[in-house]
Amino acid sequence: MGPGPRRMIRCSVCGHENDDLAVLCVSCKSYLQSKVDTLDLFQTFWTLIISPRTAFRRIALSRHKNYIFLVSSLLGIALAYSVLWFKNLGPSFPNLIILLLSGLLAGPLLGIAFVFLFSAVMILLDRLLGGRATLRTTFGVVAYSAMPIVLSLVLVFPIEVAIFGIDLFDNNPSPLVIKPFIYITLLGFDTLAVLWAWLLLIEGAIVANGFTRARSWELAGLVFLVTVAGVYGLRLL
Repeated sequence: MGPGPRRMIRCSVCGHENDDLAVLCVSCKSYLQSKVDTLDLFQTFWTLIISPRTAFRRIALSRHKNYIFLVSSLLGIALAYSVLWFKNLGPSFPNLIILLLSGLLAGPLLGIAFVFLFSAVMILLDRLLGGRATLRTTFGVVAYSAMPIVLSLVLVFPIEVAIFGIDLFDNNPSPLVIKPFIYITLLGFDTLAVLWAWLLLIEGAIVANGFTRARSWELAGLVFLVTVAGVYGLRLL
């Protein structure tokens, strides 16, 4: 595919059009906009709720992508518990405490590795569609896009564990049989968190790559196919 349309910013000094995330004009070297020194975790999360593009623009322009390893680690914990739930591995552990500690210990490394790998995949997809985001910026976008999943880990997962205990990770009997309405409701919140994170990822890619809305939907389709392939691969393991 050919290069996708770019969003541009015009230099107020010489009138030259520059990439909208550029700090210096490529023509006259005048300052176009300031870099963001640091990111505030809670302010960034709130901005992701009310204005995702504004948040991702700040993330892209930040000198230090603060908290991306923290967010990635928390995402990894959520992923670890998701794998344990998806594969019904509860019976493999002597008790719930050991299971939860295993997720806490394995999660951070899993999350950082996952975000790095997913960022590399996103870079390949971005380049396929003519994007120009750097790996560092993409890493920040992928990590912060996971905030809804982190929120679900903090707010929903403890309720699931309190109600179902180790049966949450077992299929004999299934939590769906024990308390079907509560289980489906909580699972619905988890699903909404994943969907929200996916939508944020697309919004972040638009900002980082200068994509138009039409090009972003092409990216959304490719990301969806990659995600489905990953879930199918996990099911086969």
